[in-house]
Amino acid sequence: MAEPQYDRCGSCGEEVTSDSDFCPHCGVIFEAAGSVRCDAHPGRAAGGICIICRKLVCDECGVRGHGRTFCREHKGIEVQQDWARIFQSTDINDAELVRSVLQSAGYTVQVQNFDSIGFVWGGGGDSSLSRSALGKPAKIFVPIPEYLRAVKTVQEWNSGRENSDEGGLRK
Repeated sequence: MAEPQYDRCGSCGEEVTSDSDFCPHCGVIFEAAGSVRCDAHPGRAAGGICIICRKLVCDECGVRGHGRTFCREHKGIEVQQDWARIFQSTDINDAELVRSVLQSAGYTVQVQNFDSIGFVWGGGGDSSLSRSALGKPAKIFVPIPEYLRAVKTVQEWNSGRENSDEGGLRK
């Protein structure tokens, strides 16, 4: 089996396979892909591809943000490098539960601002650490290609919690 060949995207500089029609990092469609049409407006040329759902988007359907292409539905998703934020909360216990659910389901997760400083959430303590931590919710990220499946996993788990005595989480 031959090793894949890699090139750099001319738009974002990230590594892509040489046979790619688009950059999965920024959503730019390469010239080698030829003429591609918007999924929602087949009469219009696609200007990019949503990095979250892989829909081809025209200038009307697509949104560029921070050098990346999104469809209108996914334009608000926080992306850092090749990771998409799936959940955030100032309640560290809720964040731990979601992280555990995702990891148990086989997802790779990255966490941010996950220090356990329970006295902040417990309503006590007044220090520079507790004041700075209040503005930094715990965030959970999954790789962009896993985002849509991971959202379904969290929704299914959360709907099970809502139907029990435990209550539910909200993203």
